[in-house]
Amino acid sequence: MFSERRYACIYLNCICCCTNLYFCCEHQYVMLYVFPAGKHLLRFLTFCQRDVVGDGQYDIEFDGDQLLYVDPVTYQAVPRLPEFADQWTPDPGLAEDTYVSLGTCKYNIPRAIKRENSPPEVIVSPTSMIYPKQDMELGVPNTLICFVNDFHPPEVNITWTRNGQLVDRSDISRTKYYSNSDFSFRTASYLKFTPRENDIYSCSVGHISLQAPLSRFWVDVFMCVCGVILGLIGVVTGLWFIMKANKSHRV
Repeated sequence: MFSERRYACIYLNCICCCTNLYFCCEHQYVMLYVFPAGKHLLRFLTFCQRDVVGDGQYDIEFDGDQLLYVDPVTYQAVPRLPEFADQWTPDPGLAEDTYVSLGTCKYNIPRAIKRENSPPEVIVSPTSMIYPKQDMELGVPNTLICFVNDFHPPEVNITWTRNGQLVDRSDISRTKYYSNSDFSFRTASYLKFTPRENDIYSCSVGHISLQAPLSRFWVDVFMCVCGVILGLIGVVTGLWFIMKANKSHRV
């Protein structure tokens, strides 16, 4: 009898995508667990661009969540969640696998372009949204997240402003590019900040598909709610004075 931790790993397929600028290839495996029953998708994604030195990605994802990536310069495995690093040891062969995969990726770019008769670059505009990491409280440090999704090719510029002025770059961090199942990409930018009254933050995304940056704004929801409540109080008070004045006029 198999234990609950045992599973069968079945190779599913290899999917590659090529344009004049980059080559992307992923290997997919279906993880068939004996207990509990169900299928899970394990993806090994290799990505590289033409004429970009030191660029490339080798990611391992499980059911759409990144487990780790291998740095293309140091070939060290970097877990997506550092707090799990002490609980899980990556395969020591990942460095060699990454070196071979990225080298093969670079090697395949001109050959794949020629075989596909120089396919045109697919350009897809990004979507974005901005939201806080935690519930907001004035004066309490928090993080704003700008999530950018569904764009292609994988190069976007993300800038933050506070009240129209660029924020300090030391307060900004950003994830790598993550691949979606349709070979579009996603990424996220994080801004450390402390909510203050009347502050307005913006996240602007630049992409080759956009004639102007795609901007999203965030203001303190508490302040917005207070403004709405004060507005309603003003309306009710005004109606009360109007009704009183009309009553006095009739008398």
